[in-house]
Amino acid sequence: MTNQLFTLITGAGQGIGYAFAEACAIRGMNLVLVSLPGEGLRERAVALQAEYGVTVHVMELDLTQQESCSKLLTYIQELGLRVNILINNAGIGSNGAFEGFSPEFYQKQIYLNITVPVTLTRIFIPILQKEPQAYILNVSSMGAFFNMPQKEVYNASKSFLFSFSRSLQIHLEGSSISLSVVCPGPVDSNPRLVEIHQNLKGLAKKAVLKPSEVANIALDGLLTKKPIIIPGKLNRLLLALNGWIPAALKKSMMKKEMHRQAGLTKGLKSN
Repeated sequence: MTNQLFTLITGAGQGIGYAFAEACAIRGMNLVLVSLPGEGLRERAVALQAEYGVTVHVMELDLTQQESCSKLLTYIQELGLRVNILINNAGIGSNGAFEGFSPEFYQKQIYLNITVPVTLTRIFIPILQKEPQAYILNVSSMGAFFNMPQKEVYNASKSFLFSFSRSLQIHLEGSSISLSVVCPGPVDSNPRLVEIHQNLKGLAKKAVLKPSEVANIALDGLLTKKPIIIPGKLNRLLLALNGWIPAALKKSMMKKEMHRQAGLTKGLKSN
């Protein structure tokens, strides 16, 4: 009997999202991929189908639009698909002075990083409950554990997603749904970040992971029902040490790092 189950991935057009799609296809998982229009995902979906023998549906959708989540649900229902894995990956990052971004940008960032994963989790839980075993993966960030200037709203949104995931895990205990939250550190998820990370030195540079590494570690953790997934040994070490570092020293380190990153970003923009 052929596999009739599907994995739904948001933000699948590039970076970690597409790495999830490829890692799932390699494992023989059928896919429903959601991306912004114009990211070339349909062509790559055809290639995934041909190479790995899986079924791939693509929905080009801007999830920051009010009715998008319900449109996605309707799309799944009209196709009659059985979804047993939901990966909430879509999100908007930012790095720069707080007042350098418009209120509208922050509203969009908060909506995509917080409202969308909460909404999709809520509306897909009844679908996931129909399966003997189902999974939800929320993509948070190492930034959820740190107070960082230049990333105030982004880190706060990821902190929300982490707390939401941990609370919902307790609620889902004993059910057929297992929920995991993954917290990646720095990832070469787009050309701009690759260029920024090339300027890193020492341990900071060694902490950078490729999207495929994060995706495979996250999937392994998800399928073995690991509640919290921290990709990379250095990131796990940093998190373990976080509780031992004095607050004043952490504040100084964060300010120094953010000033350095701001300088790198300015350098890239001027090129």
